[in-house]
Amino acid sequence: MRFESLSDTLYRVIGSIYKHVEDLAVLEYPRKPHRRSIDVVTKLRDGRLVLLKVMDDVEGLSKQDVQELREIASTLGSGALVVANSMGGVELLDEVAYEAHNIRVVNVNTLERVLSGKANVYIYQCGDMFKVKINREAMKRRRIEKGLSLGELAYRLRVTRRTVYEYERGYIEPTIGKAEKLVEILGEDILEPVDIFDSPKAGRRGLEPTSFDSKEEEELARKLMERNFSIVHARRTTVDIVGSRADERVLLVIRHGKESLESLELKSINSMRLARVSGTKHYVVVDDRRVKEDLEGRGIEVYTQGEVIELLNK
Repeated sequence: MRFESLSDTLYRVIGSIYKHVEDLAVLEYPRKPHRRSIDVVTKLRDGRLVLLKVMDDVEGLSKQDVQELREIASTLGSGALVVANSMGGVELLDEVAYEAHNIRVVNVNTLERVLSGKANVYIYQCGDMFKVKINREAMKRRRIEKGLSLGELAYRLRVTRRTVYEYERGYIEPTIGKAEKLVEILGEDILEPVDIFDSPKAGRRGLEPTSFDSKEEEELARKLMERNFSIVHARRTTVDIVGSRADERVLLVIRHGKESLESLELKSINSMRLARVSGTKHYVVVDDRRVKEDLEGRGIEVYTQGEVIELLNK
């Protein structure tokens, strides 16, 4: 992967969308772009939060990136989307939603056109096929208005009656070829846009001791779970633990061993950006008194583990 190319793509994303969203922040931790699971956090004009991972080519996207992105998005109740230029060296088409490791992928043009209201996405990748999103209620209504039975429509589409029935139930979606024929027969109003900003379902979460980078992280995570928080441990972004319960969500930055003051400061600054855009509570947790004082001297609010737990008990 060419990192300068990735930076160019990130700048293009920022330049293309900042005018069409309510708020936006770039997360610059970890410093190396290829090690980040989240590059941009944005709040849409409709109030929804969306986390973006920006790539030059989707082939550089790892399962670890996607798993962390999906789990954090699910915990924060946000959408998650990958923005890229190409897939395996082949340029992504405009107004098409692709898929990689079960997450939506679009190019920069598509993202900008959807946000600006200039276009919608109707075609999406499903496994090895491309399908079209159909509004099942509109399809049934138009079929009845046209005086077509399920069998008659199936005959004209050259599919089974059962297939048309499943289209109208929303259990399956037509391929591009069948969708074009449907539009020809019933009209374009049967199409339904794909919501590229959907909140993804989280993958499997675990609390195995090996999944944490320090005893402090594991101890704090378990205390959160005892207080009914669902938690995600993150390694590839600016926070270490994301927690949620009922309508409460928290972001935690936890010092790892003898982690340098500079590294902790950079993490904290970027975590505050995420907290600001997402409207989430944010805590930097340090039990070393000297480090705590040094960070506070740099304008960063810092808590001990005990103070965080006390605040979350209220």
